[in-house]
Amino acid sequence: MPLRDARILIDTNAIKAAHLVGCWNLIRKCYKLETADYCIEEAVRPNRNGKRLVNKSVEELRKELHAHAVTDTQRAALAIILQGRVDLDDGEHDLLSLAISFKEEIWWLCGPDKATLRAMNFLGILEKMCSLQLLAEDAGAKGKSWEIQYTEKWLSQKRT
Repeated sequence: MPLRDARILIDTNAIKAAHLVGCWNLIRKCYKLETADYCIEEAVRPNRNGKRLVNKSVEELRKELHAHAVTDTQRAALAIILQGRVDLDDGEHDLLSLAISFKEEIWWLCGPDKATLRAMNFLGILEKMCSLQLLAEDAGAKGKSWEIQYTEKWLSQKRT
């Protein structure tokens, strides 16, 4: 389990879910939330119906967590390692490219995607995955109703 003030890489879907269940402010105050630029853009980009995953501007969301620009070199490093074995979307790919570029070992990734889990397993870093439920409850958000993919139970089942 991540310690308070831990470095947490959070993907687009987890950002959306944290806003929907109302625990975003709690987790961002307890952890050092970080993401890839693409994930921020994806979270606030309107869909075909004009609806956004997160009802904030890019600037507002950038003030609430640290966003990293991901380079083509970082993307290529991940692509070489994975060799096409896992089909990641652009946000997942950028977040994992960023993760494997970190020099220190102390970081966690919060994302509910099976492809991310497969890639992390292939990379040998599956133990660095954490659920949004775990982060939220540790931050003090109790009694929230979670979609299954954000729960500790789902993550535990998928790990095995």
